[in-house]
Amino acid sequence: MTLRTKLGYTAAAGTVLMAVLVPFVLYGLFSKGVVAMGLHVDEKYSGGPTVRMVQKDGYSIAIHRQVNPHMLESERPFVQMDWRPVKALPGHVSDLVDIDGDGQPDVHVSFDVPTDPKAQVHADVVALNLHYEGLRDPGRETFSRLAVRVDDAIVVRDPVKP
Repeated sequence: MTLRTKLGYTAAAGTVLMAVLVPFVLYGLFSKGVVAMGLHVDEKYSGGPTVRMVQKDGYSIAIHRQVNPHMLESERPFVQMDWRPVKALPGHVSDLVDIDGDGQPDVHVSFDVPTDPKAQVHADVVALNLHYEGLRDPGRETFSRLAVRVDDAIVVRDPVKP
């Protein structure tokens, strides 16, 4: 092998090594750059920021701020409520929830907690206030009407009347 061939193979191996290592070395820099851009998950997916936590016997209910659709979206405004942790929930949950924080219950939410994490959540929401709609076993109809298990929470979204 000539010196020129050895240098060529060494340069090729160095290039492959750099191509493999650079993403790991620069990952922190890339992630900090993305965070600095101010990107966030749309509230249609996240349910909006939590405005209040209600403590119950061994579990809590997180009540989120009302989410309004963006222009040209067909979704309805909704309010998301999360019951967590799932392991602390009784087999059947039946709670009166004060969504707007005025001291009066706005909806009555009831559902059975499935033992299988992938099973469908069957929930009923009865509106006690004219501002909210009731739901009968919504499943995963739309982003504004659903009852699902997500990680360690049961998430129920109730549409808000216009």
